[in-house]
Amino acid sequence: MTRDEMEQLTAHTEVKSEKIRILFKAGVERADIGRFLKISYQHVQNVLKRSNLLGNAPTAQRDAPDDAGVYTVTVQAGGKIVLPAEYKEKHKIGQGEVLICREEAGGLTIMSREAAADVLREAAKQRMPGEAALLEALLGNRTPNT
Repeated sequence: MTRDEMEQLTAHTEVKSEKIRILFKAGVERADIGRFLKISYQHVQNVLKRSNLLGNAPTAQRDAPDDAGVYTVTVQAGGKIVLPAEYKEKHKIGQGEVLICREEAGGLTIMSREAAADVLREAAKQRMPGEAALLEALLGNRTPNT
């Protein structure tokens, strides 16, 4: 697509993210969009991911391991949930251990602090690759109570 054609397609808006979406839907390559708008490829990529136009929008959800089980729990008085013994044993979860709960589309994910740190690391790599090393240095090998 020529520069003139891209200008015609986007002439009705001054909003860069809208221009990115219009051009991408018209079949313009991401690198060409970046050059046309004088922005980075990563900026284009981020807009498209947030707009769910790439089909692989970033998500912190991880694939379930091969040995993942399905567990049923009952909410008790005061909102307490008792984890099944086999789950606690499998994941070495003891009394008083802090777990991280994250609301996801359609449910709640419960994970260890270590698993939550892994999710955070992966999100950092995807969303801000230049800062992933900084995050890793900040997270380091911290113990749960530090």
